[in-house]
Amino acid sequence: MNKKEISKLLAFIFSIIQILTIAGFVIKKQYNYSYDAISTYMSYLIFIYFENKKKFHLENYIKGLVILTIIGHNLLGEYFDAYNTVKFFDNMLHVFGTFAFTLFFFSIIHKTTRMVYSSKLYTFIFITSLGVCLGVLFELIEFTLDILFKANNQRGLLDTNLDLIANVLGAILAGVFAVIRQSPSAH
Repeated sequence: MNKKEISKLLAFIFSIIQILTIAGFVIKKQYNYSYDAISTYMSYLIFIYFENKKKFHLENYIKGLVILTIIGHNLLGEYFDAYNTVKFFDNMLHVFGTFAFTLFFFSIIHKTTRMVYSSKLYTFIFITSLGVCLGVLFELIEFTLDILFKANNQRGLLDTNLDLIANVLGAILAGVFAVIRQSPSAH
């Protein structure tokens, strides 16, 4: 199977899982969760559209990591209530999600610009900083959703601080991972 076929297979499997998850939320009359699942699914479809239109393609493993993060959040966390029933699920998903989305956005930046990464240290600092910023942005989004829609994403200062620590850890892991994968010819 070539890279394009794998990408299509990932999108197909993700589509089926998301559609079934959305249907499950509707059946359970959990409409807020269904809106969340619809918006993440639509965001992924928009990315796929622009990826094909702009003729740049991210590595399938990065798309797979993002898909796993979204499935972890929508299906495991919300539908199966792992956020409330599995200790540290939220923190683990923050580490994994920040890792995945940091690599995702770094790859987009790398493929759409001509930035030169002059050293492994610079690459590590750039990717880690990007991930920390994404983690903070995610916390701000949670806060905004809590204020506007009376959601319960942030359950106090301890929860938010643990999320931020997990986001920093995920960002550092993404930086280390990218530096290890960086070829000697890349600097």
